[in-house]
Amino acid sequence: MTKALFSLTIFTGSFLLFMIQPMVGKILLPALGGVPAVWTTCMLFFQAALLAGYLYAEKGITLLGCARQSMLHLLLMICAWLLLPVNIALTGAESAYATPVGWLISRLTASIGILFFLLAANAPLVQRYYAQSGQPDAADPYFLYSASNSGSLMALLMFPLFFEPLMTAVQLRHLWSAGYLLLTLLMSLCACYTWNSPATPKDQPPEANNTENPMGNTHAISSAASGISGKTSWRQAFTWAFYAFVPCSAMLAMTTHITTDISSAPLLWIVPLGAYLVSFILVFARTGYWRRICWEQYLFPATLLALLMYYYVLSERAWLAVGMHLLFLLLACLYFHGRLALARPPVGQLNAFYVWISLGGVLAGIFCSIIAPLIFVTQAEYLLIMLLTALVTALIASREARAGFSILRQIAVSAIFALLLCMLIYYSRKGADALFSFDTGKILLFSLCLIHLFYRRPLTTGIALLTVFAMLLLTGQPSDARILHQERSFFGILKVSRLATDGQTRDPDLKIAGVADIFHRLHHGYTLHGVERRVNVRYRMPLSYYSREGPIGALFKTALINRNCKDIGVVGLGCGTLAWYGRPWQSFTFFEIDPAVIRIAKNPELFSFLTDSQAKVRLIAGDARVQLRNVQEKSFDLLILDAYSSGSVPMHLLTLQAFELYRSRIRNNGLIVFHISNRYLKLAPVIKRICDRLGLECLEAFYEPERDSIRYDWYDYDQMAGSHWVAASPAREKLDMLKNTGIWVQMPAYDNYNLWTDDYANILQVYNWR
Repeated sequence: MTKALFSLTIFTGSFLLFMIQPMVGKILLPALGGVPAVWTTCMLFFQAALLAGYLYAEKGITLLGCARQSMLHLLLMICAWLLLPVNIALTGAESAYATPVGWLISRLTASIGILFFLLAANAPLVQRYYAQSGQPDAADPYFLYSASNSGSLMALLMFPLFFEPLMTAVQLRHLWSAGYLLLTLLMSLCACYTWNSPATPKDQPPEANNTENPMGNTHAISSAASGISGKTSWRQAFTWAFYAFVPCSAMLAMTTHITTDISSAPLLWIVPLGAYLVSFILVFARTGYWRRICWEQYLFPATLLALLMYYYVLSERAWLAVGMHLLFLLLACLYFHGRLALARPPVGQLNAFYVWISLGGVLAGIFCSIIAPLIFVTQAEYLLIMLLTALVTALIASREARAGFSILRQIAVSAIFALLLCMLIYYSRKGADALFSFDTGKILLFSLCLIHLFYRRPLTTGIALLTVFAMLLLTGQPSDARILHQERSFFGILKVSRLATDGQTRDPDLKIAGVADIFHRLHHGYTLHGVERRVNVRYRMPLSYYSREGPIGALFKTALINRNCKDIGVVGLGCGTLAWYGRPWQSFTFFEIDPAVIRIAKNPELFSFLTDSQAKVRLIAGDARVQLRNVQEKSFDLLILDAYSSGSVPMHLLTLQAFELYRSRIRNNGLIVFHISNRYLKLAPVIKRICDRLGLECLEAFYEPERDSIRYDWYDYDQMAGSHWVAASPAREKLDMLKNTGIWVQMPAYDNYNLWTDDYANILQVYNWR
């Protein structure tokens, strides 16, 4: 009964702790454009609050003892009832884009700082209370850590699958508050056991006989033995922090990587975090099975595969790319967290153990959220973490006399590696042709040789891998010579590249030899945000998604009729291509959240669409939903939504509440146009369902460059891109004008799709499973 009570208490506390994380992240996303860095910054705050909670638990018990500290903690939890129901205030959201990290940290601290701090202390405190309970296994309460992580994982899984689709934000806040009251009751019962159980367990190190350490490693024994005195050596502390730093950094960097190209939604945030927690559950379980597995034998090949996939951008299939990165992350977490479990100290050092683990997480958050964006112009931190993982794994494997794999198992691992690598290459941009190329053969042969060398000489292999990738990074990829400008901001990685056939440079992307032409291209992640022809002797025209023959060209042709579109709003600046369509009697207002994009678009050395536009152009920095509230109602004849975050659309711009805002800002015969091209999400049903609710008529158009009737040069076609657009309006005559162009057609009904709101968005329903 006692064990069940303590397990339920620690489970409930961790459930609430991790339930509030995606809930808070989702509330804060709209203020900063829904970019992945919002979640990474939130994780930094969560890690820092966790560290504060662990420090409070350690120092409180050291100074007061378990009984008096439990009274203090219970009193603080009761006082925190005044903060319920939990609420996230978005004060200052209109200027959040200027100092996003500071604004997020301040909002989180003011809104949930105290509650999160108290919940963070719950896990180590409950384990220390259990150590005072007089139970037979009180000397080794680490099995409760598995219960803690099980509660965390359950909360993460239930949020997108149950809470988000079935409950509103207000209902979630009240449910969480009720859970907090329940936790207070459970903590009071646990404290009663502490008050009534004066017996103190013998401070013997867990697994002092080292029965589950088959490699003959004396690290766990010496670590635990030195902890009988209750003091932690600096070597122990550094080891715990480092073993926590590597997997946490990998989790944060991988989360940024996958959410940049798919969607910054809680569903995708929790997948890496879920894998991270699963590893804790397994390695800290009462059974030692998961701690005895030679994870390094699998981790090195998985790390090599992830490195190759990341560096060469091998896969175009989201499910395959995310799956391979998750495989690396899970194995890395199992390996490093397994070593943490083997090195866990006796009860006297339990709180210090968690403090140093949490410090490793905080350092990982600082590195990924603050330092990396300042010193790297690409997402190099993920590449560095993978290289560090491979090198550390090789170093530790070379120092420990651990039994290696059999020949048959080595062959099996190599065969699986080769199969996965071939799948990645097959689904890459070059497709099946690249599978049988000479370059593929070199990569495959080199990789298999490294894997087999690792099983014999791991340290030599790690150094060789580090040397090879260092040379690749120093020499750069072939396309690096074409980069004119590159910078990284809180909102993403921007790159301006140059394609030319000018007599000195001839890119293979431009197929016609002997013709001089130059193009500048703006990329955000892997998404092309615009292309401009830069030669003066030829007429500059919109390329990429914005062709005169495409949907956007037809739209502006109808806008010229009777000058019926004078005031135009555009959400998402890109390189300013749409300003090309402006006429002297028109006014363009661009809303752009990323100051770096504004600097690039305004630089005539890079792009001239804004500087050469005939229309009056106004730029407003900040998130569109926040800034549009400051715009007078009925201000625009045309409102274009063209906001991208790499390969995804910020989801908070596609909700019922967002559409209500858009409709209020267009005139009675106005038009709202959405650019919804996306590799992974089918967004047309989302827009149609919302428009049906608001009584708006809808048209859609697909742009296929090969059908253009204008005679472009062949190399111009390489700068064209297919696109998908949706137009909505309360005025049928406005849509009839578009239909007359022959490009825009009636949109079909989508009755089986759910309505997206600020409280609900079902990403699985619109995912393009291919």
